Amino acid sequence: MPPSFYGFVKDRGPVGAEEIATDLLGLPGLNGEARAHVEKLMEGDPRFRWDSTGALRTVDPESLPLEEAPYVVFDVETTGSSAGKGGITEIGAVKVQGGRVIDEFSTLVNPGRPIEPFVVRLTGITDSMVAGAPTPAEVLPLFEKFVEGAVVVGHNVHFDCSFVAAARGGEPLPNPVLDTLKLSRTLVPGLKRYRLASLVSHFGGRTIPNHRALADAAATAEVFLKLLKLLKSAGVGSVGEAASLKASRGRIKPQKGHLAEGLPRTPGVYYFVDKDETVLYVGKAKDLKARVRTYFNGGDGRRKIGRLVQEVAEVRYTETETELAALIFEDREIKRLLPRYNRAGRGQKASWFLELDGNEPYPLPRRVPRTGEPREGVVRLGPYRSAGVLDTCVEALGRIFPLRRCDGGADAEACFYGQMGRCAPCMGMSRERYREAVMAPLVALMRGEGGEEHLKALIAERGKLAAALEFEGAARLRDLIAGIQRIRLARSIVTAEGVQAVVSPSTEPGVVEVFVLSHGRLVAHKGFEPSDAEGLGLFAREALDGYDDATAFGSAKADEARVVASYLKRQGQPVEAVRLSDAGDLAAAVLRVAERAEEATGEIAGA
Repeated sequence: MPPSFYGFVKDRGPVGAEEIATDLLGLPGLNGEARAHVEKLMEGDPRFRWDSTGALRTVDPESLPLEEAPYVVFDVETTGSSAGKGGITEIGAVKVQGGRVIDEFSTLVNPGRPIEPFVVRLTGITDSMVAGAPTPAEVLPLFEKFVEGAVVVGHNVHFDCSFVAAARGGEPLPNPVLDTLKLSRTLVPGLKRYRLASLVSHFGGRTIPNHRALADAAATAEVFLKLLKLLKSAGVGSVGEAASLKASRGRIKPQKGHLAEGLPRTPGVYYFVDKDETVLYVGKAKDLKARVRTYFNGGDGRRKIGRLVQEVAEVRYTETETELAALIFEDREIKRLLPRYNRAGRGQKASWFLELDGNEPYPLPRRVPRTGEPREGVVRLGPYRSAGVLDTCVEALGRIFPLRRCDGGADAEACFYGQMGRCAPCMGMSRERYREAVMAPLVALMRGEGGEEHLKALIAERGKLAAALEFEGAARLRDLIAGIQRIRLARSIVTAEGVQAVVSPSTEPGVVEVFVLSHGRLVAHKGFEPSDAEGLGLFAREALDGYDDATAFGSAKADEARVVASYLKRQGQPVEAVRLSDAGDLAAAVLRVAERAEEATGEIAGA
């Protein structure tokens, strides 16, 4: 492989512009114009400097200011075991400069050895997927070129670097290294967990780690950018200072940490109050003390939070029995108090719809932004807040229904999907039949008004894939099923009238949680063992007798119902919503959810 611009300058540097133009660029005789050509190549690249003699040299990355240094945030997936016995199956990396991602690197790798079964279940990467992938000897030169002159960053990065070093014959990468795990423990003390997913959640990141290299690298990059702000706030100026920070934990001084003392370690809602006793901010927590401490330990990279901490004079709190109760109470308090630093409660809108244009011969479901009223003949479902979940739903609908996949006419040869029975026009389905067999049941499914048999078919297909050890396909189906279930759940809760019970397995083994909503507002929440028929019956009768009053709640009910739906989605458990008209409805729903939860735990974990 010919030398890169960086490699050439590093090997020969300091090196003159004429030498670069002649020996690297193949442009001899430029004389005074050589430097202009070289400067075009290195424009804005902090890895190079001209010295006092007019020669170009590379810069030691550790000497660079944090905000100027180039970073490569990377992650590897492996066969399992240790670096000495295992191998790399995937490398993912993103290049970060100036606070944004400017490039990415991603490839599967053939490790030349089997992948351990538990790793297959975790990552979805199978032996067949990597069989035709490039070998480490083919991939590493490309990766080394990608990281040239950059600071290498990872979460528990020693693990990733050890596998790269093993693949390089025991030679580690020459780059400086920063570990987001070590940095976060120093900069964000007080968290219960420092796993990547926990940090993404803490900092409000958008990329969810999923044990695939590129996604995990992107998630780590989001966390790292937050940590860079905290490093700057702590007075850390250069890469070298950040790398040595682990030896001087005491330099990160808490601000107003005494305000968190005396708080309980229970769920609840906290209030940040200024010296004039004005409520500045309302938040919720599973652990009040741990959550509030993160603000005063510099544990939040947002500039707004820094200003908030400066104004806080007192922390007040209200304990709740559960995390969900804290979520609901927070929502109510934000609407009541309208604190200056809260974004929630100020008109955050669900901004996406699912539309089917009945004026088309074969309507397709499409995600569209929130606009005016739909045209005549257009069926509009929504609104929905998550574009990603809605896109997943559209993909899942294509697995359930033979949606139009091509523009071919009746005389055209069937398209790829038509040959598999998944494109209605290619199957010879008439427009009228398409509306009856596809459009109507699709709308009913999304509205939660039927279509359970379609979901059951997808669940059965997922089970077959899992049993055949086709974990990647099973995991994808799992995500598609979950996407539709989330949309149905949110709609059923938000639009429900009367008394409704939502049933979900608890985090406590053998217990099912029951949420009672009256006209969209949460009015009761309790856990039961599925066998407690007497307790369930009493709870249901109290719900029916005491809560069916549509006039009591006003316009806030939809927001509150969405809070409940969002909470249940995050639990990742089977959920069922049932309209309560008889006390026996609740007991039956609890038994169904308990059975589904037991079936789910019996499936192969990777599916």
